[in-house]
Amino acid sequence: MNKEQLYKDLDSLIIKLNLIQEEQTAIKQKLSGLLDNVVSNQFIAWAEEIHQQILNREVALQLLRKDIIALRKTIALKKSVIYFAENQYVKLIAKFNDQIVYLDNEFSIWSKATVEKFALIVV
Repeated sequence: MNKEQLYKDLDSLIIKLNLIQEEQTAIKQKLSGLLDNVVSNQFIAWAEEIHQQILNREVALQLLRKDIIALRKTIALKKSVIYFAENQYVKLIAKFNDQIVYLDNEFSIWSKATVEKFALIVV
């Protein structure tokens, strides 16, 4: 695998992280708007729990993004071209991809449940 393909793979991972971050930001904004209008203790406790989950996920996304960017910089500093498929960089990219797939799946389940709860609150 050459450097250009590694760059494309890493850029793709960053794009996936950005999409998760954007969707999460939309939910956070919706939550803030809801808190402006709802004062029930039950909903405030739920909102605080959701907010903590958002903060935890943001930290995970930032750490993973940092690792991916560091790997990209490491690859950029290498003088030789990387052509073999079973090297440490390809394995790291696969690991990052697995982590992003996990985060994306977990986020999708969480997001669906959160949106359903929003619908119940707004009604």
